[in-house]
Amino acid sequence: MVTAGYIERSVTVNGLKLAYQEWGSPSAPPIVMLHGFGVSGHMFDEFAERMQDRYRLLALDQRGHGDSDWSEEGDYSRDAFVEDLEGFRKALGLERFILIGHSMGGLNAVAYVNRYPGHATALVLVDVGPEAAKEGVDNIVRFTRGPDELEFEEFVQLAHRFNPRRTLENIRERMRHRLKPTEGGKWTWKFDRRFRQPESGLIVGSQLSTDELWQQFRNITIPTLLVRGAESDVLSREVAERCVQEMPAARLVTIPGAGHSVPGDNPDAFTEAVATFLAEVESGQFPPPQASSPPLDQLAEQHVRGARRGPGLAALALAGAAAVLAVAGIGYLVRKESARRRRRSSGPRRALEAARQAPVLPQAVDLDLARERAAEALARLAEVSANSAKRARRRLDEVDLSAARAAAADVLAALGQTGKQAPALVRETAHLVESRARRRKSLPRTGLDAALRSLLPGRRKRRRSGLLAALRG
Repeated sequence: MVTAGYIERSVTVNGLKLAYQEWGSPSAPPIVMLHGFGVSGHMFDEFAERMQDRYRLLALDQRGHGDSDWSEEGDYSRDAFVEDLEGFRKALGLERFILIGHSMGGLNAVAYVNRYPGHATALVLVDVGPEAAKEGVDNIVRFTRGPDELEFEEFVQLAHRFNPRRTLENIRERMRHRLKPTEGGKWTWKFDRRFRQPESGLIVGSQLSTDELWQQFRNITIPTLLVRGAESDVLSREVAERCVQEMPAARLVTIPGAGHSVPGDNPDAFTEAVATFLAEVESGQFPPPQASSPPLDQLAEQHVRGARRGPGLAALALAGAAAVLAVAGIGYLVRKESARRRRRSSGPRRALEAARQAPVLPQAVDLDLARERAAEALARLAEVSANSAKRARRRLDEVDLSAARAAAADVLAALGQTGKQAPALVRETAHLVESRARRRKSLPRTGLDAALRSLLPGRRKRRRSGLLAALRG
């Protein structure tokens, strides 16, 4: 049972009387709460009751809802809601405050933070995102466009069928704030009756595209908590997870046993989630500081342990570099066959001399550079495999061996751990080049396979066979 620990107040903003409920001490940090479509500020009663000893809570009845005035012009645009909130802030003298918004109120809160940055210190969005599931929205529309006048208990039963998570006692308490008596002795909704008339032509909210809404969420840099009901049919888990990933400082909390109306469906869990979030914000612990990069020697040690466990990124990159060297060498043979016949004696000596003069590769480990160079090497392999054998051989004709050796040496240098084996690998490649130089004819396919097998490291034949197949295209 919800207790009446609040004071009903009102303020005039933009020519409309806006009602609101106030909880807690006027000297406490303020929280402004915006309800969803068709309800009122009283949807936060359970939450406000639990937080009133720590905060000043202000639950606004937005225009056309609860005890606030309806717009004679039928202006329920998002701009109108945002300007109402800014006028409310000024009227109460709130310079800095925490902002909570549910559903429609959440979208209004997002728009407000985009238009008036600097006033909200933290944001709590309740079961709302840049996209809403059509089924859930249709369910809300059908409920709010139901019978216009009923007996009070008939409305209670109607609401209980719509949300069976609540007890009848809880729903009766809620409906006392959502209904008003008619002159005929029945009851009707407090919100603007034109919301229930499809032919009224009212537009509630904004006409922004989905992409524009996503961008508004991304623009929010203040600490943000996104709360989703585990059983919500409005905000999907996928949209919620993507939302917090794309927002600069956001966290997702899923409340069990709650649908779209999270604060009333499971008020204890909702309150705990919000209270924890606000405590972290106030203590400077949210968003959590980014983990600092480990020292270079620690990265090197981790790299060593990874290499001992077996083939990983380094092994694949080394295999890629070796394969590039082999392919480049064979292409070099094909392209320079006639020249090699004339310089059979000088060619091998130059290759061996280049191998002997190859600098000792550094042992320092730069993981980012390693990843980048490994990706480049593997991308080159993929490019070769995507072409037919004929096109691949034509491409090999254009490969410069010295450039390929330099690129592969860069990759091996970045990997660090393989530095000790790198000179031997380069010399082995040079030996392969000069041995093949002695042949007068082009290498057959079996020769290509043998050359690649001689350079590809690792113990698993299946992995080497896969690389061979990829290179052959």
